[in-house]
Amino acid sequence: MINSEFFKKVKNLNLPRGEYALFGSAPLGIRGLKESDDIDIIATENLYNHCKQSGWEEKIAGSGSLYLTRDEIELFKDWKPGEWDIQELIDGAEVIDGLPFVKLVTVLKWKKLRNKEKDKKDIEIIEKYLIKKTTE
Repeated sequence: MINSEFFKKVKNLNLPRGEYALFGSAPLGIRGLKESDDIDIIATENLYNHCKQSGWEEKIAGSGSLYLTRDEIELFKDWKPGEWDIQELIDGAEVIDGLPFVKLVTVLKWKKLRNKEKDKKDIEIIEKYLIKKTTE
């Protein structure tokens, strides 16, 4: 699926502003830097519980975190690895095309912490993008 279709799915959920932000590769996807396989969303405990009661399927991530999934969208109330203040990430999100995205510099920090093989290319892409943006 192409990024724009994922973002349309998220918009159609009509999630409450101030209670979620897109994380993972979504901040790269909205900038055309990467095609996403799914959409990762961080959410407040309140939104997480509401979605759980609304029939989203709960699963366990490789990190051991619980998350909810529905239609290629994954909703987390915490984010691993590292210690992240979810509400702070949501409050500081950049709104692009009507959706809140965790800041790209934060995605870079997370990918460096995680340091999986698949993240190394993303780290390089983000660093080049940020350097280009600061020289424009």
